[in-house]
Amino acid sequence: MKKLYTILTACLLLASLGSCQNEATEQEAVGYLMLQVGTDKTTLTKAEDPYNPKQIAVKIVNSAGKTVEETDDCTTWTKAIELPVGTYTIEASSAGFDGKTAGWDKPYYAAKDTVDIKQGTNTSKSITCKLANVLVTVEFSDDFRAAFQSAVVGVSDKSNSDNKVTFEMHQASENGKAYFPVTDLIASLTVSNYKGELHSKKDTITGIKAQENVILRYRIASSGSSNIGVTVDDATKTYTYTIGVPVTATSTLVASANAWSSFAYLTAEVPSFADIFDQSKLEFQYKTADAAEWTKVATDITVEEKDKKFSTKLTGLTPATAYQYRLYYNDSSEEGIISNIVNFTTETTVELYNGNFDNWWRQEEKDSSPWYAISSNDATSFDNSESHYLFSFWDSGNGGTVTLSKNPTSPESSEVHTVGGKSAKLASQYVGVKFLNMGKFAAGNVFTGHFCSANMKTYQAKINFGQPFSSRPTQLTGWFKYNRGTEIDEGSGSYKAILEAAGGDLCSIYIALTDNAGFNYDGKNFAYQIDGDLSGDDPANFKYKNAIDFSEANKDIIAYGSITDEEAKGTGAWQKFTIDLKYRDLTRMPKFIIIVASASKYGDFFTGSTSSVMYVDDFELIYDDTPIMSE
Repeated sequence: MKKLYTILTACLLLASLGSCQNEATEQEAVGYLMLQVGTDKTTLTKAEDPYNPKQIAVKIVNSAGKTVEETDDCTTWTKAIELPVGTYTIEASSAGFDGKTAGWDKPYYAAKDTVDIKQGTNTSKSITCKLANVLVTVEFSDDFRAAFQSAVVGVSDKSNSDNKVTFEMHQASENGKAYFPVTDLIASLTVSNYKGELHSKKDTITGIKAQENVILRYRIASSGSSNIGVTVDDATKTYTYTIGVPVTATSTLVASANAWSSFAYLTAEVPSFADIFDQSKLEFQYKTADAAEWTKVATDITVEEKDKKFSTKLTGLTPATAYQYRLYYNDSSEEGIISNIVNFTTETTVELYNGNFDNWWRQEEKDSSPWYAISSNDATSFDNSESHYLFSFWDSGNGGTVTLSKNPTSPESSEVHTVGGKSAKLASQYVGVKFLNMGKFAAGNVFTGHFCSANMKTYQAKINFGQPFSSRPTQLTGWFKYNRGTEIDEGSGSYKAILEAAGGDLCSIYIALTDNAGFNYDGKNFAYQIDGDLSGDDPANFKYKNAIDFSEANKDIIAYGSITDEEAKGTGAWQKFTIDLKYRDLTRMPKFIIIVASASKYGDFFTGSTSSVMYVDDFELIYDDTPIMSE
């Protein structure tokens, strides 16, 4: 039966005009308002608790939108309100609460109406606040209670998952009265049957209006199906959602493994665990794919309460190995509760080709033939472009300087870090006939990529940077010996000023990993292209005039690192460097690796010292379990 609505008289503001009215002059265009405020709880069939009228706040707003009178407790208004003649909006609502957040036993009442105040007239106005949010309750049928030992229903605002309340069967919250703003709701159910098996399902409740009472009634689904039915009582604005739940429950896990070479970030989402279970009894377990026994992951589990997500870091893994992991919950049963199994394979640790720079080759034993850091056995594939340069993992600017019989980059046997091997000698120098002003400064360099061509009219070059690469190292280490020139005899402008302020030339060593699509050049894939003949930078086509942008602005860069400017001064002796790859994203996989070493940091801009000589040796990629995030 429809219950008659109850008017709770929150406040009756009696007229007390007397002498106040008499004191008003005829010139004052004022009138008087007597206001009565109440609450209407007709639709609240599940909430019979008396409402405290002191919760009602009132604002009186004039036609210009200015609040002229307000109170957090309308019972404090015991006299008639004097107002200038005009039209006013009366806004009444629950004090101290705007109804925008979900909560237990927090109905939100509101009303809005207008009133005309006439000169010298006592105007009475009655305004009734009605429920402006939504009541949600949960019911579990008898057959449902018999089938499941525990059940948790999390109801949340679809647009804001933080707006959430949780009902739990057999607990006080089961009979709770939750209130939500007027929005679509998500009802997430997690149950555990008497075998300890987990099952979860999610339903969306749409079309909700203010003053409605939403009842979520859970029962056992017929024939093992999962279904939902809706019945509506228009008279009481009660909407009953009967939700069928299969008896046969299954353990579910939404999971992924971000596997590196020696470690993996493991994640899992099981909404029920955070609500039903003791999280101290939860653990990640792993094993190699062919092993019989599971091993507990020793590192702590991180819990994100908002999303009910669990994560941990598994270390000590073997590269290029297949593993499995799962979630395990010790419920004191013989087998416990286990999730489905997730498979993953660790990355291969790729070594740098000829990272010790022991292997060198050139087509002819003459100065007009460029040196390449490649073994003679690998020197089998030539470029058929206009330049006829060799494709190799390492390249240099030799392809442009050999036209004048110069090899700024060459093998060195006498100046090495590892005795019995070779190093790469990088000698910055002027290439050409300087007194005729024919030529350019060329920094000795070595890089991963391909020298394409040189324009002898403009003294510009086209160079491809980056070789295909799909592993994630954490460091680049190696050795270098740098004798820098202190006189900056080539270049001008800001870069020369930087070097002079540093007391001389600077070398450079840097590494980057990228995941851009790159481009194809004569059947080979590269990350970026430098083209000195461009009028300007064109990053959209992976082409730049002088240098690649490695800043945070370049979203293609996954990780980057370089030696410091202090290291770049050199010591004149062999010194070890360790470059931390600072990752900007720990989930993305690289497609290319870029490594550059140069005897003159600003050689790209034809600036440096012709006295600078650098030797590099024993480059190595390190794969440990401590990647560093870029700040």
